[in-house]
Amino acid sequence: MPTKENSSETSAAPKIKTGQEIDVEINDIGFGGRGVGRVDGVACFVPGVIEKEKVRVKIAKVKSRMMEAWLLEVLEPSPYRVEPPCPVFLKCGGCSYQHIDYPHQLQIKETQLREALRRLGGLSEPPVLPMIASPEPYAYRNRIAVHVRDGNVGFYAEGSNRVIPVKKCLIASPEVDLGFQDLLKERPRDGDYLIGEKKRYGGFRQVNNAVAEILKETVREAVRPSDEATPIAGLLVDAYCGAGFFAHELQELFTKVIGIERSIASVAMASRQAAENEEYIAGDVELKLGEALGAGKSEETVLLLDPPSEGLAELAMEAILQNPPARIVYVSCNPATLARDAKRLAGNYRLVQVTPLDMFPQTAEIESVSVFQLIP
Repeated sequence: MPTKENSSETSAAPKIKTGQEIDVEINDIGFGGRGVGRVDGVACFVPGVIEKEKVRVKIAKVKSRMMEAWLLEVLEPSPYRVEPPCPVFLKCGGCSYQHIDYPHQLQIKETQLREALRRLGGLSEPPVLPMIASPEPYAYRNRIAVHVRDGNVGFYAEGSNRVIPVKKCLIASPEVDLGFQDLLKERPRDGDYLIGEKKRYGGFRQVNNAVAEILKETVREAVRPSDEATPIAGLLVDAYCGAGFFAHELQELFTKVIGIERSIASVAMASRQAAENEEYIAGDVELKLGEALGAGKSEETVLLLDPPSEGLAELAMEAILQNPPARIVYVSCNPATLARDAKRLAGNYRLVQVTPLDMFPQTAEIESVSVFQLIP
């Protein structure tokens, strides 16, 4: 006989079964691009939908606190819905938003960033600026990873290693698409193939050339003091610097630049291209950051952060708070970890401004540049 506690858990579980077809009203778009509706009080995640749509779905998975479903039919479409141009949209795991017109894609991402900073970062009024659009919503990627399995040439389905055959990638740049077409003609052996534009950049490189240039300028403006008539002097610490993507552009603004990067090859490349005031250190940021920040006066130091999607490790955060720079410019590709780190910094820093950029149109990815100013 079930206990009172077990009985309560059973009654709270959704009554919907796997394989069942139901109608759902979509309330929101979650991180990752799936729509969110409620069924028996339980969140139901559905790809390929837009907020405020009513849709018919087929339940694919049922858990105690959430469900996953596939879209069968749009019963009441959003005014922002468009016909996806790619024949494998939602089969290939690359794109999430081809069914949404581009201006609304930008609004969704901007809202998600703002809500993450509000809910997870504890900011009642996050200073988020309007999202900067990509000049090209399609044909922007300067590299793609292509997989070949059992003669199928294409991309992985979302969440699996199953290859979806593809004839053309609509978000690949014209040059990359030509390389992809050449690969298709070769009937390649099973394996993984990276197709990129021929120009050699070295080290980590953003996938969208046009937005990468906007990102550089956004970061350049972010490291400036509020009084632009005052020249910047002192130290720039560029953590997760790669091959110097930002540091080479910014070195003229500082007396000294120290870059920290785990990849020895990237550090070697950055060092070969370095000006006299640039120094690059190979090692983990969390182990090297404290010493680098200690090389300058706090009031004359700017810290540039461009961490992986996991955000800052605890040791890196400790190094920042022990040697606090006057300003932090934080480049993020993950609103959730940005919000978490913003909350960690809140006792010592004021979040001045967040600039979102659409580095990855048609996908659910969100890039942003945040400016934190040390509280006197």
